[in-house]
Amino acid sequence: MLYLSVAALFVGPLLYRWLRRGGILARTVDRFLIAILVVLVVFLLVPELVRDMGFPALALIAAGYLVPGLLERLVQKSAHTFHTISLLLALAGLLLHALLEGAALVSSGGESGFSAVVILHRLGVGLVLWFMVQPVFGARVAWGVLALMACATLVGYGLSEPLRAEDHQHDVHVLQALVIGTIIHSLIHRGHAHKSTDGHDRMEH
Repeated sequence: MLYLSVAALFVGPLLYRWLRRGGILARTVDRFLIAILVVLVVFLLVPELVRDMGFPALALIAAGYLVPGLLERLVQKSAHTFHTISLLLALAGLLLHALLEGAALVSSGGESGFSAVVILHRLGVGLVLWFMVQPVFGARVAWGVLALMACATLVGYGLSEPLRAEDHQHDVHVLQALVIGTIIHSLIHRGHAHKSTDGHDRMEH
């Protein structure tokens, strides 16, 4: 699962080029992936966490949902004004997110749908990162950012061995709740993007 999650990041640029061309097949595949994520998150992962942690799980999921929006604003601001500090903060936050996902993959052990959800989510992460970085800073920087994300995932995976212990199961659940929150954020964001794209297409026709 670790190698698949890392490889999924680098599929993003290929998806970017394909989806950019448009077409019914590309949109159908994109929406199918989103539908699978929605089903897994809503009917499997969230109820599982609430059962294990209680209602505090919902607060952690909400926190995971809100943080990516703040990071995206920092990235957008830095891309337009070349504000170095805000760019570094945004990238640091994204790298921390990759560390958390790597640690969460260890804790899941591949025994639930969590790993599958993370891998599908990483396809979207790679796509969004390429979309934001490549047009502004070029392909080399974009590949470098993806490589850093992959390294952060590997580091998080390697440093999370203690999380396998029974006395760290609460920490494991916290990590998973935060990651699920970020995935929900990306799903809602992608849904808005689809609506705006469809509206634009109708105007063109």
